Amino acid sequence: MVSFQQLVSTYPGPLMLVSILCPDPHFKKKHHKRRVAQKPLVDSIVNNLAHGGQVFIQSDVLDVALDMRNYFDAVPDKFAHIDSVYPSLPCDGEGWVLNNPMGIRTEREIHAEFEGCKIYRRVYKKVQH
Repeated sequence: MVSFQQLVSTYPGPLMLVSILCPDPHFKKKHHKRRVAQKPLVDSIVNNLAHGGQVFIQSDVLDVALDMRNYFDAVPDKFAHIDSVYPSLPCDGEGWVLNNPMGIRTEREIHAEFEGCKIYRRVYKKVQH
């Protein structure tokens, strides 16, 4: 198994973007420990992402999206939600970004939207305090 830290340590340039797109939801409570976005990953992103770099998280499963959001919101001294940096970015009342900021939709995103599901997105910018 390769960790994010191992992978990013071989990257030659500054890390400017991390995206976590529609990760496996692991619905059963006993399997939540297998979810991708957890504190060790967020800590590793904090330590490796360049200042001004961005994190894009997205899921069609609200519980997973809330989990990811909670981990990144837990470090407000490291990450600012993009709507506080770029107020013109359209977000709903709960801070979910309405449109894919990357301009390219994933297969999962296309399928979920076709089925009428909502896509929950957040973008964070690493800030320097």
